[in-house]
Parts: sequence; structure tokens; C-alpha cells
Amino acid sequence: MGTFIGLTSSYLALLFGCLFFLYAVKYYASTILALSTLGRGKAAEAEPHTSPGDVGRDEPFVSIHLPFYNEVNVARRVIKACLSLDYGNYEVIVVDDSRDETIGILKEAGWRRPAPAVKFVHRRDRSGFKGGALGNAVRYMDPRTEFVVVFDADFIPPPNILRRFVTHFRERDPSYAGSDFLPDYDAGGGKGKTVAAVQGYQLHHLNKSENWVTRGVRAEFSGSYMVERVAAERYGGLKMISGSVFMLRADVLRRLGWGMSITEDWELTLRLYLEGYRVVYTPLIQAPAEIPTTIRALAKQRMRWAEGHTYSVKRYFKRVLGSARLTAREKLEFLYFSPYYLQPLFLLAGTLFWLVAEVNHRYPAFWSPAFGWSLTISNFLAVPLMGLAGIFLEGDLRVDFSGVLSFVALGYIIAPFQAYAALKGLLEPEEGTWVRTLKTGSITDRVLRLKLRGIMNWVRLRSRLPRFGFGAFLEVFGPFPVRQALMAASMVLMALPVLTGLSSLGLGMIGGG
Repeated sequence: MGTFIGLTSSYLALLFGCLFFLYAVKYYASTILALSTLGRGKAAEAEPHTSPGDVGRDEPFVSIHLPFYNEVNVARRVIKACLSLDYGNYEVIVVDDSRDETIGILKEAGWRRPAPAVKFVHRRDRSGFKGGALGNAVRYMDPRTEFVVVFDADFIPPPNILRRFVTHFRERDPSYAGSDFLPDYDAGGGKGKTVAAVQGYQLHHLNKSENWVTRGVRAEFSGSYMVERVAAERYGGLKMISGSVFMLRADVLRRLGWGMSITEDWELTLRLYLEGYRVVYTPLIQAPAEIPTTIRALAKQRMRWAEGHTYSVKRYFKRVLGSARLTAREKLEFLYFSPYYLQPLFLLAGTLFWLVAEVNHRYPAFWSPAFGWSLTISNFLAVPLMGLAGIFLEGDLRVDFSGVLSFVALGYIIAPFQAYAALKGLLEPEEGTWVRTLKTGSITDRVLRLKLRGIMNWVRLRSRLPRFGFGAFLEVFGPFPVRQALMAASMVLMALPVLTGLSSLGLGMIGGG
């Protein structure tokens, strides 16, 4: 019995460990690519690049959409921020599903003004949840609208955010001359496809110091927005619209409309790519937001994300992989996203089965302790290392290092909930209901934007990967030991399981012979 349990656990550990290792390889590669892309150099304010041709151009009309559902703690704050933008040609539409005191806030006389116009649209039912509310906003937006921007209620958009978005859209338009805002990639990565949306950085920062949960979530978002998305933008992968801090072309939105999914952003992302459009990402456009403060609130939020995400993957899987409008890189990124919310379960299961195999001392012929240890360590460190790199690129590594430890703990705590919800979305015939994330309005860190390391290299197109050679080595591995250590660690941890696995396989074949 011990032999059977040991061997079965070994094979299961290998299966789950290798499944997660595919994600680990991507995380390590993304870390190396992001650290190279943002390059070395002086920290720079996240300011947009504006070419001389932009001066004096007319401002296109922008419609800002704010979906509300019982937002009494943050409603005034976000509306005031939206009415204080450094932009002359826009409106604000609040689509409200509230059943609490938020309705009274929206009835206050102070919101009535000629410009920018503020429109309040109250719904008696919550059909379609957030997607249904945003679809209602499209019906009431000004006919002159060229671009739509969406902010969730807990965000505080900075004054120049609309100018940043518009500038970015113009520079990513193929007809725009003199674009050097982001690195280009070749036609295989989607160059030349019409940009339908620009996603900015959701800077989860307002209450990052409130407790260990908020510090952990802040580290998680740093890894996602400063490493994963930067790398995906660099190699031309599929990029997601992420619920808030994004600008959409109004003509595209009028034609496609919002869906009724509980993850309406991901569902619209897939439909945009199926129509031949693409989404671009920039860390230079930032808006700070609130972070869930309890494990309960975080688990409910992630369960909704996991269920809706997986349900949409199931619904669009064949269409996406069979579409001629998506590039090979975009399809590969979609495959990576498909079991995204099951990956913590892969890591947890692989680690547990490996420990059982170690206790029973029963392994396949090709197995070696070195391979098991290297695979486990490599998998375990992939996400924390990406979080460290993200925080480093934001310039706050000394201050926020402890958040990475919290992030690791949260990953294990939330994993079973995410896995359950993902399996539910995969198997259920209809999606579940929307679960609201409570916003408290708490602010512990008044940071409206970050200084990002190496951003000027991104802006000036010095972000292309250097050629091989000693000069390239010096360009990447400069006098910054943290950057050098993170890149070197990523390379070693990515290669270690492969090398030990090949060694184990060779020894196993010799022993079997």
C-alpha cells in the first residue's frame, strides 16, 4: 500500500507541478522582460509624452461612466474628482443601482452645473449587474462622444487623466505620425490592428498600509500591472480590460454593447479581439483605488472573478482559438488565461502530493530528490519574485517588502475558494449572481501617482531588448544590484527544474539499462 500511495503521489505531484511550472516559466520570463523593458535609469514621474503636433488640437468629447451600487462611503469623492479634471469637453454619467443613502447623495443640488454636465441614471432593478448598468449609460451619453472612460466608485482619477488617455489613443493609432510612447512589436504581435481600448494602471494604494491583507493585495497588483502586463504589451499578447481605469472607442462600444456577465470586462475583451480589435496597456496612466480589507471580502471578490472568467472562457473557447482575427501570440495568451484561477490549486496540490511522496520514499525510476526540490522551489518562488520585481519597478521595495510575504499567505488562503468558483463557472449552465465588494472610503496613503523606475526608457523606445554581447550585458546588468539579482534569480529558478529533470531522466535511463 505504501508503494502504491508513494508512486501515485509522485505522479500526481509531477502532473500538478509541471502544470504550474508552465505558469512559473511565464512569470520568470515576464519578470526578466519587464525589468529589461523598463530598463535602467532615473526614476521618472508617470507623465504622458506629448508631441508638438498635439498642441492646439481640439479635445474629443469624452463620456465618463461611473457604475454605483450602494456606494455611500465613496460616492461624493469620486464624483468630485471627476468634476475637477483638467479637460474641457466631457460629461459624467452616474448609473446607479443603489438601495441605500447613496440615492440621497446623488440628489444634492451641488451637482447641478452646466459644464461638465452630470447625468444621474437610476435603475429600479439590477438586471445585467454592472454590465447592464454600463449598457444603460451608453444609451444616455452625448451623441458627440468619441471616447468612453469607466471608473469604479472607489477610484480617485487624477486631474490630467483624460489628457493622458486621449494622447495615448492618438499615439497608438497607426495613422498618427511620430509615435514613440510604447515599444513596437512586429506584425506577429498584432501591430496594425485597430486599438479599441487603452487600459491604465489600477493603483491599489489608497489604504495599502491598513493591515496585512491590504499590503498583500497591493504587492499582487504591483506584480500584475508592472510585470505581467508590461511584458504582455512588449511581446504582443492578449490584454484584458480590467473593470476600471480604461478608455474605449465610443463607436465600437455603441456597436458591440456591454454584456451581462458577472465579469463584463473580460467578456467584452474577448468580443473585441474576435472583432479584430486589440487592447493596449500602459503603466503611465494611473488612478489610485481602495483595497479590500478582509479575507472574507477578498475571497468573495475573487470567487466572482474566477466564476465569471471561467464561464466566459468556456463560452468563447472554440471561437477564440478558431478565429483568424487573433494572432498566434494572442491565442497563446488566451490559453494561458483559460485556467488562470486554477493555478493556485495546481501549486497547492503539487506541493502536497510531493510531500506525501517524500514521506513514503517511493518514486518513479526517473525521479530524484533534486528534481522534486527544484520544481517545488521554482514554483513556490515564481509569483513572489514577480511581486518583488513589480514593487521594485515602482520604487518602493524597502517600504513594501513585507507585502510580498502577505501576498504569498493570501495566495494559499484564497486558493480553495478561487478553485471552487472556477470549477463552478466551468460546469454550471448559467452564470451565478454578482457579489458586491464593500468600499469603506478608508485612506492611509495619499498617493495619487507613482515614480516608476526606468519609465523614461519606455517612453523613449530604449526598451527594446538589447542584442547579445558585452555591451548588451552592461546595458541590462548595470550598477543596480536589486535589478541584477531579480533577473539572475529568475533565470536560475526558471532553468533549475529543467536541468535537474533532464539529469534525473538520464540517470533513470542508465539505471533502467
